[in-house]
Amino acid sequence: MNRYTFGIAALLMLTALSPALMAKEELVTLPKRDKVQLTIYNSVDLTLVRETRSLTFKKGNNRLQFSWAGTLIDPTSVEFKAVTGADKLDVLDTSYPAESNQMLIWTIAAEADLSANVEISYFTSGISWAAEYHGMLAADDSSMTLTAYVTVMNNSGEEYEDAQVRLVIGSINLVETIAGLAGGQRTARMEEAYGEMRKAGRAADSSRKEIVKEGLSEYYIYTVGGTETIPNGWAKRLQSFEQAGVPVRSVYTWDPAKYGAQLARILTFKNDEAHKLGKEPLPSGIVRFYRNAGAGRLGYVGAISTNYIAKNDEIKVNAGADPEVTMKVTRTQLKKENLSFAFNGRQQYLQGWDTYETFKLELRNFRDRAVDFEINLVFGGDFDFESELASNKVDFRTQRFALKLDKSGKQEVVYKVRTRFGTNAKK
Repeated sequence: MNRYTFGIAALLMLTALSPALMAKEELVTLPKRDKVQLTIYNSVDLTLVRETRSLTFKKGNNRLQFSWAGTLIDPTSVEFKAVTGADKLDVLDTSYPAESNQMLIWTIAAEADLSANVEISYFTSGISWAAEYHGMLAADDSSMTLTAYVTVMNNSGEEYEDAQVRLVIGSINLVETIAGLAGGQRTARMEEAYGEMRKAGRAADSSRKEIVKEGLSEYYIYTVGGTETIPNGWAKRLQSFEQAGVPVRSVYTWDPAKYGAQLARILTFKNDEAHKLGKEPLPSGIVRFYRNAGAGRLGYVGAISTNYIAKNDEIKVNAGADPEVTMKVTRTQLKKENLSFAFNGRQQYLQGWDTYETFKLELRNFRDRAVDFEINLVFGGDFDFESELASNKVDFRTQRFALKLDKSGKQEVVYKVRTRFGTNAKK
């Protein structure tokens, strides 16, 4: 059976004479799509499909049939447009045969026998995408080759051959109408949103082998270079870009609220020009770091799931503990001072006090190169902080040390903190 005669979303050309002769008309098989473009709106499970084909028309009325049987195509969104020969072609009407609720027929008048390129566009659901980024670290972890991938999942009921894929990053106001998509229900708000998406979808194509960003108010469109056939029920991973020599910074960070009660090695890079990136925002996805483990094997370092990565945003990946860089925290003094009491008519009670504590941090670097530290100290209540080593107050609860330790180096940091609780006798 020829898929393009009887298959899913088939387009059939009928050599038209008159409606009375339709039963005797010869069925003409159409050629494959010349191009197909998928613009995927993940936020509302919607994809704008634009197909272009080269068709031959006979002088007079021609009948073109479009079927969406077995697919998730929104039949009310189907549109026909002549790309070439538009001045010699006219769509007279669109009819929906009574014997089938899964097809429509366009009646197209041609001034003469001619060949023309036509575009048929529609919205479908069931197609989605997910992004991921692989960072292959250099031997000294100071840089990486960053490769970005997009995986497209097609469960729309239709196969798309040699499709160009575009991703829409951001939200559109269509959520309340998606339930009516398969049933053909369209609201005025949906019509407005469809119009905006069609306008975006007709932007000029790009043949560059990279992601291209187009700004559309609060969201963006990315075009993934090249084309790929995406069968129904399949997922295809497409490479969107690869960038070598992206600088990476390792910072040994102590921040129990974020990384647990251990010194964590955090690998950071930015989506900016200094890091050979920053041409456009990047889709949300998973960032994974690897290193060469020898013998053709990869060693997994760490990963993080990120939201939409704007230009100049910094990405931080927790690579876990490093036995060659350590930190030990010891409390060497604890006192309670400035106790304040009150009487409630029956008994006396403690209404405020200070705690005065002294801590010692012991930092060790057993590596053969210098390393950076970021130590975040979080306190409850109103506090005063004192240390010989300079620090910054990040917020009302957090004091931060930032320091560098030479290779095979060690350093002790002593700090004192007074924390006030309740109502104190002295401030």
